[in-house]
Amino acid sequence: MIERIGRYEFTIDAYLTDFRGKATLPMIGGFMLQAATKHADERGFGYSEMTSQQRVWVLSRIAIEVFEYPKNDTTFIIKTWIVSVNRLFTERHFAFEDSDGKTIGYARSLWASIDLKTRKPTNLLELYGLSDYIHTDKLAEIEGMTKIPALKDNYEQAADFTVKYSDVDINKHLNSMKYIEHFVDVFDIDMFREKEIRRIEINYISEGKYGTRLDIIRRDEGDGVYVLEMKDGDTNVCSTRITWK
Repeated sequence: MIERIGRYEFTIDAYLTDFRGKATLPMIGGFMLQAATKHADERGFGYSEMTSQQRVWVLSRIAIEVFEYPKNDTTFIIKTWIVSVNRLFTERHFAFEDSDGKTIGYARSLWASIDLKTRKPTNLLELYGLSDYIHTDKLAEIEGMTKIPALKDNYEQAADFTVKYSDVDINKHLNSMKYIEHFVDVFDIDMFREKEIRRIEINYISEGKYGTRLDIIRRDEGDGVYVLEMKDGDTNVCSTRITWK
């Protein structure tokens, strides 16, 4: 059987970095999705195998912590593995390393599988071979995915946008990493000069559809913590908690 933990290398090219010459959080998230995709493909439950069963993976929740952002022209290593599988969800962890093997971050994620036609959840325990790759000897050394409070008062309108071509994925819904991109873009560039996003938690609630206008509201919780929601009218599409250090 293939190793339970997958290891994948990525090069941080200049076009993947921000004005500081460091990889952006959406780029790191994109590498995570690539690593998860490769890990699943190599072990028999990737995109092609899932669609042959009329299923598709959807990201439900994620928590990312970055202690040191990788810089331009360096190697970024992601290790990923599965820690649990139940009827509705599988939990996948990630560890980030530099070329010297130094740990520079971790992430935890929760995934579901939906039926392509009905868009309803499918039973992951029926997915042959998935549970064989559960690995609990190693866990991502960060706090798990916590409850994000609903913004009912004391919030501000931070931004709005319409979901367009470059925002959508193969299902014509807002790409998982585009949520992150739109959330971090509500902060002024001066914040990135003075601080860095140490942790982001995201709860994907519903699908942002092509052509839809979405609003982003924000509340400052103090001590560098912000809670944001992406809304389609009165419907909360996605919630996030961002911690700056």
